[in-house]
Amino acid sequence: MAITRNRESTRPPAYSGALARAVGAVPGPFRRFINEAAGMAILLGEVVWSAVRHPHGYWGAVVDDMYETLRRSWLPISAALFGFLVFMSILAVQFFGMVGAVQLFGPMLYLQSMRSFTVWILTVVVAGVIGAALTTEVGTRKVREEIDAMEVMGIDPIRDLAVPRVISVTMITVLLAVPSLLVTLVSMQVGASFVAHMSASHFYSNVFSNVGVVDVVSVMVNMSIAGLLIGTVCCYKGFAAAGGAIGLGRAVNQAVVIAFLAVFVQQLAYNALYFGFYPDVGSLR
Repeated sequence: MAITRNRESTRPPAYSGALARAVGAVPGPFRRFINEAAGMAILLGEVVWSAVRHPHGYWGAVVDDMYETLRRSWLPISAALFGFLVFMSILAVQFFGMVGAVQLFGPMLYLQSMRSFTVWILTVVVAGVIGAALTTEVGTRKVREEIDAMEVMGIDPIRDLAVPRVISVTMITVLLAVPSLLVTLVSMQVGASFVAHMSASHFYSNVFSNVGVVDVVSVMVNMSIAGLLIGTVCCYKGFAAAGGAIGLGRAVNQAVVIAFLAVFVQQLAYNALYFGFYPDVGSLR
């Protein structure tokens, strides 16, 4: 497979011809990084192409996977989001109180959370809980040689395994953005009420007067890109798993770490483009 390092794979390698010779000249550690990044990019292209070219036949699997994933992971996701955000809100409102700018606590922190902190916490939880389970599921099939059996029977593992799971992770990440923003808002209001003694009406009026449609749409787009990255990385590492149970555990650990790094880089690039296209979003009304 193009997304595995198995020599017995029937799929072509990630590079061929002059490009393969150029990559071969790169030092070992960097060459491995390039190969991994290229494999993930190829997998992402195959998933998107398959889903767009034939947008039917996999939605039932997507719904089933979303239901099972949310049923198993809603509690840790909710606990992690609420715990982190309440802790952050209490610390932030104390800082704003010390500098005499409590009235700016709501809009400034909420807008910043929408663009970075809430997004980062949500993607970390999704990668650590849902992404790890996804890598384990796909990697178990790889270690048991079920994927090889699927190829022998003429079943495309990308279409049957990767497409519904990547779409499922993407949609779950986008759907979780709405309750995450609500949890952020409520936790910040709790911190403002109990620490700074700010009334709820004053807090919400300050927040809603500074949050626009562009901010909400930006969060949805950001979450969709992050979910697509997490699903692709975790599927790739699942397909690349080898070496029995030890290799599977190593693949799961690598998938979570790589997903964290990929989302971090994606957030830097996305926020830079966002502020470039909308330079006035940071100003308070």
